[in-house]
Amino acid sequence: MFVFINGSLVPKEEAKVSVFDRGFLYGDGAFETVRIYDGIPFMIDEHITRLLNGLKTLRFQKLPAGLKVYALKIIETNKANNGVLRIAVTRGEVTSGIDPSACKEPTVVIGAKEGVPYNDEAYSRGFRAIVAKIRKDQNSPLCRVKSANFLTHILAKGEATDAGVDEAIMLNYDGFVTEATVSNIFLLKGNALFTPSVESGILPGITRKVVLEMAEKMGLEVSEFEIRPEEIYNADEAFLTNSLMEVMPLVEVDKRLIGNGLPGDVTKEIRKNYQKLVREGLG
Repeated sequence: MFVFINGSLVPKEEAKVSVFDRGFLYGDGAFETVRIYDGIPFMIDEHITRLLNGLKTLRFQKLPAGLKVYALKIIETNKANNGVLRIAVTRGEVTSGIDPSACKEPTVVIGAKEGVPYNDEAYSRGFRAIVAKIRKDQNSPLCRVKSANFLTHILAKGEATDAGVDEAIMLNYDGFVTEATVSNIFLLKGNALFTPSVESGILPGITRKVVLEMAEKMGLEVSEFEIRPEEIYNADEAFLTNSLMEVMPLVEVDKRLIGNGLPGDVTKEIRKNYQKLVREGLG
């Protein structure tokens, strides 16, 4: 396996960055994770655009170029036909203090590996989750950046692990639902599909946007607004989305079954339509 570091292709065992890199010292950077289908990174342009916008929010002095070219090359080199691509960018090697203008050249690391992230059994049974104790600050600009400083999500994921479930759903400081640790959340009640608004403090997911547009075409009444946790418990169906899991049924939260506790029919239809859209996009 090879890795791209600052434009150079190196074996994984030789891949190194400086111990003075601000990604290591401060989590000062951003990343994107992309699903690879048949050797093609799905919606790679949208992911790169979100990454660059995130870096602008983080006040990077210089934005990296050639990300798509390097991404396609590493996929080909590692023969990652169906797997995962990860692009990480940090502010680079520190020169002095924490001033964001102190670093001129960012560090870019791009890797790709073969392997489907989630198996069929997970989709058949659906995910179980808890509402995490740790909360997100909906007023922070970092909510809309896929930041390398992922500690809030990591701590929430630890709560899920301790509880023996698959995911943790995080609330904001006002008590409204934001997202799960690595995914956006959708609820279905009758013909209405709703999901937390961007103002709730979510990362606007690439797959989330696709599902919102797709659901409208399916005739569902789509809404984005502030959601109380009890609305999850009372939903007919629920599911999670991200680029790797696509559309994952959510069947239980805080030991309370959602609907009948099985993946819902509408959720299955949305996942089927998403996979169809992927095939058409690759065509």
